[in-house]
Amino acid sequence: MRAVLLATPILASILISNSLAVRAEPLAGSATSAPVEAPAVHVQPRAEDFRPHSPASEAEQHRLSEFDAEQQKLDEALDKKLNICRC
Repeated sequence: MRAVLLATPILASILISNSLAVRAEPLAGSATSAPVEAPAVHVQPRAEDFRPHSPASEAEQHRLSEFDAEQQKLDEALDKKLNICRC
């Protein structure tokens, strides 16, 4: 019951503000032209963006290889610590 009592004034204020916004006239000093559209942004990668043997790519691959080797060592150390019966 409380939820209905709380929701009623909120819903009423939303409906009133929406009806006022619909009836509102534009400001006298505002421009009547359409807003300027933002330029299109291409986020799809292209073939020329991929440089497999570039220095940046090689550095990233080296960093990932070092990380993988460290994770492998940690995994092996954890496996040695675990005492699992595989009978």
